[in-house]
Amino acid sequence: MFGFLTRYIDRKVQRVKKSIMSVGLWATLAAYRGSVFWMSVVTVVWASIFLYAAFYTAYMPSLAYTRPVHMQYKPCYSNKGVCDYPSAHIKLPTKSSMMMIGQKYRIIINLDLPESPVNEQVGMFMVCARLADRHGQLVSSSCRSARIRYISDILRNLRTVVKSPLYLSGLAEEKQSMVLEMYTDFEEDRLHPITDIHFEVLDHDVQIYAARMTILARLSGLRYLMYHWPVFSALVGIGTNLLFAFAVFAMSWRHLFGSEVIDNKHNSESSSSHGSLIKLDSSEDSSESSSDSADYVPDESNVFKVKRSTYAAADLMIAEQ
Repeated sequence: MFGFLTRYIDRKVQRVKKSIMSVGLWATLAAYRGSVFWMSVVTVVWASIFLYAAFYTAYMPSLAYTRPVHMQYKPCYSNKGVCDYPSAHIKLPTKSSMMMIGQKYRIIINLDLPESPVNEQVGMFMVCARLADRHGQLVSSSCRSARIRYISDILRNLRTVVKSPLYLSGLAEEKQSMVLEMYTDFEEDRLHPITDIHFEVLDHDVQIYAARMTILARLSGLRYLMYHWPVFSALVGIGTNLLFAFAVFAMSWRHLFGSEVIDNKHNSESSSSHGSLIKLDSSEDSSESSSDSADYVPDESNVFKVKRSTYAAADLMIAEQ
């Protein structure tokens, strides 16, 4: 009775231990899967944002590039004036190509001209631009005509009277700003990237306050959409990256933690546990049989009775003979 109770308690204890181990294993596995899942989600989101930012940086060109144009000339020593045409040389950045291949650009020069009698007498004049590569080879050239706008004497006097406070305070000047578009749709040649721009004013007497060069990118298609609607394009780009990344993540997750993999693991674990239980039961049965055989002690009275009956039978057989 005592041995049966002990074995029963041992079996219950073993079952409780197995249930506790299974619950702990399930909790550990769930925590591991949850941590892997959320870490993967955060990694995928940041990777999608980084990919869109990298694509935006590589795909979008520089929208504007402005440089001052410093005109140079050789003065005449015989008489007052300029002996050659005013010209300027601009060196573009050489670390990376200023212009992107396949992108169209506008090249503009801004001239600030004083409203002087000399410029009125000059009338029309030509401004030329020459584009060269790093070897000095001429790639393209363009010329535009220009002239200050005509203003009658009456209108000039009225304007001078109205704007006299601004002229006296230095907030305004008697000048005209002129915008010359040297190139409208310029595309850089892959074999001859532009590194130098030369400007020249084909007139000796023209007077110039200041000059500026501006290179503007003419955006179209996807670049136009990405620049003018940045939030919408960012949402679409990041969403597309997330779609493909989560598709790959879902396939990888199913391959690692899918239902088929879990079923196979459970089957292998159940078969191993079932085999261990069978071994445990057989060992318990063998121990029970050995304990029973060890506990069995023959009764002396029974042995004595058997001996007496055997001797009586032998005496009877002798008497009959």
